[in-house]
Amino acid sequence: MSCFEDLSGEILMAIFEYMNVEDVWTIFFNMNTRFHSLVFDSRLQLTADVSKVDKLNYDQFCSSLINKNFSNIYKLILSNHYNRYPQIRSFLSQTTFTIFQSLHALTLTDINHDELIEITQQIKQLPYLNYLHINTHEIFRDKELTSATYALLNQSNIRVSIFHLHERLQWPETETISSCNTEVLSLDYINADRLAFLLPHCSYLRSLSVTLDPRTSLSKLTQHDISPSLTFPQITCLRLCYRPFDLSTLENLLNAVPSVRRFSMETLVYSTDYIRSPFWTLLLQQYLPLLERIRLVVRGWFVLKASNNTNDEKLDEASITDSYRYDHYWLDRAYKHIFKCLVDSSTAVLEIR
Repeated sequence: MSCFEDLSGEILMAIFEYMNVEDVWTIFFNMNTRFHSLVFDSRLQLTADVSKVDKLNYDQFCSSLINKNFSNIYKLILSNHYNRYPQIRSFLSQTTFTIFQSLHALTLTDINHDELIEITQQIKQLPYLNYLHINTHEIFRDKELTSATYALLNQSNIRVSIFHLHERLQWPETETISSCNTEVLSLDYINADRLAFLLPHCSYLRSLSVTLDPRTSLSKLTQHDISPSLTFPQITCLRLCYRPFDLSTLENLLNAVPSVRRFSMETLVYSTDYIRSPFWTLLLQQYLPLLERIRLVVRGWFVLKASNNTNDEKLDEASITDSYRYDHYWLDRAYKHIFKCLVDSSTAVLEIR
């Protein structure tokens, strides 16, 4: 009987870990002595999605979270969503993040600058926190954006960093990103010279997802370019949203990541040459020799008229897609074997995956 109870208890705890902690408490708290003990078992790794808690139940929920289950919280989600109450500030007024010593993942939505700076200081004391996701639509002043970016990137414990501030990331030009140990990095908007400045300080980085602007943002005294002699062989996965298209900057970036095996790219081009297969085939063969899987989305904005095409090949949907579909290079690397192209009088959209 004891073995059966132990097994059923482990199954229930596994089920609890797929549920939000609020639902666990609502359904199982005080149901009976056995369920009560399981809810507070130290082996549990619970998700607390506070963003789903309505305002009426918020204070009670936080009190229970802070006083009873703080040692079981594995993943914590907080939100200041515009149509809700200022949840993060209320949370900080009741407790600090330092009590959640078992916390592994933290997601903060629509957080403001002051809250962000306060939390980035506190989470440095969480030894197991390795996932940090920030997604905010708050409008930061330049100095606030600078200090926020610098605080986020200098987190030595974080291994997965997802920062969507919806503005070009920047930090003090005189400061060095000294403690960025992230292995997976996602940035929603950054200039190419800023990225060149950042990458040498991310020695453990293996996966990079970035919306990249090739235009410069640094002063001439501190301007950085991705040097042809500088490479980052530890990066094996690259996801790139690239606009406006600049071939020179793209070549420098690809040259710096020769070990990439999975590559995804979305871009906007203004020449028909950049939508045809010969250009992309030669480019990727030259710079990414280890490439195994590819996703390519190219949006073209140009006048597609016969008189303006120097290439004799007919520029229509079939000719473009066939140049990829019947090439073994693309067949081997387009995992889903999807080849699509839509063409009208002045635009074209190519999708390969």
